Amino acid sequence: MNPPEEQKFLDMINGNRPRILKVCRVYAWNAADRDDLYQEILFQIWRGLPGLKQDTYANTWLYRIAINTSISFVRRRAARGGPAVPLDHEQLTHHIESSQTHDDGAEEQLARLYDAIAQLNEVEKALVTLFLEDFSYEEMAEVLGLSASNVGVMLHRAKKKLLTLMQEAAHE
Repeated sequence: MNPPEEQKFLDMINGNRPRILKVCRVYAWNAADRDDLYQEILFQIWRGLPGLKQDTYANTWLYRIAINTSISFVRRRAARGGPAVPLDHEQLTHHIESSQTHDDGAEEQLARLYDAIAQLNEVEKALVTLFLEDFSYEEMAEVLGLSASNVGVMLHRAKKKLLTLMQEAAHE
């Protein structure tokens, strides 16, 4: 890669670091896995950057790489016999406490949200992540390779599922 492409890569990563980390947080909860996944996403972005023809699609392209890399990461982990998604509530609570300061009610609600997201399938996780980043249905469709109407239906179902899971967790 030449120096202008390197600068483009650095600018893209610096401008999107919080978004990439959010994707990592959804798919990998312990610090080591998050770091591994983050590095893998950066590597895939680095590899694919020369093929990015139009900067206007850079954010969509970046999300597609981040989500596809994350899904592959989860599948590889499951194939090696590890849990696809860790469901250790103490680990999740520790992660929340160490990453942000919340009051007790917000912390508990955030923990329930992450627990619920962990129970979604891979596409639903991706949809919820993109929804939380304020992507339009069309942008989500482009990232995930679905139709916009399919995104709407699947997102609606994922939200209902999340709500049910969070309500169940609140009553435990």
